[in-house]
Amino acid sequence: MTTRQFPKYLIGLTGSIASGKSVVLAGFAALGAYTISADELVHELYQRQRVRQQLERWFGSADRATVAKAVFNSSVARKQVEQFLHPQVWQLALRYLAASPKRWAVFEVPLLFEAGWENRTDLTLLVVADPKTLSVRLKERGLSRAAYEKRRRTQLSDAEKMKRADIVLFNNGSKQALQNKLKRLYEIFQTLYV
Repeated sequence: MTTRQFPKYLIGLTGSIASGKSVVLAGFAALGAYTISADELVHELYQRQRVRQQLERWFGSADRATVAKAVFNSSVARKQVEQFLHPQVWQLALRYLAASPKRWAVFEVPLLFEAGWENRTDLTLLVVADPKTLSVRLKERGLSRAAYEKRRRTQLSDAEKMKRADIVLFNNGSKQALQNKLKRLYEIFQTLYV
């Protein structure tokens, strides 16, 4: 059940690292959907002096790589940063949603379930990839399997996310196959959220 804070329908998009959630978000945008990325909102927040000063106090630097390293190496640092940034990300998202003329939006949030934000959306869409596809994508990104596993341990498993998601989108095929799925979903959302 959603605790809607705005007069729009919100689809929460999530998925593990290299699942293709950003590609899915871009696909929805290309079809005409209003889209928001939590990662882009965090980038925006990093430009704010108050945010940079706080991160510098905690980690000696507001450099994203430095903060990411600290967060993935310490659960205390991760919780500290999440408690600081998540409310600001949500408020910024609400501001953008309020400004959109569209009736519904797709909000990409990597930690949607971990943050408990599935209760703030009308529907959740999880993107998953099989291990073989995932290995290819990790190699393309230059991310080792060990680094991937370290990051994954900070998140819920795909199996747990699949139990919680309203829709699971398997992203194992071609780009065209994914585009066809997105087109069908877009048409469904356009019909549902009139």
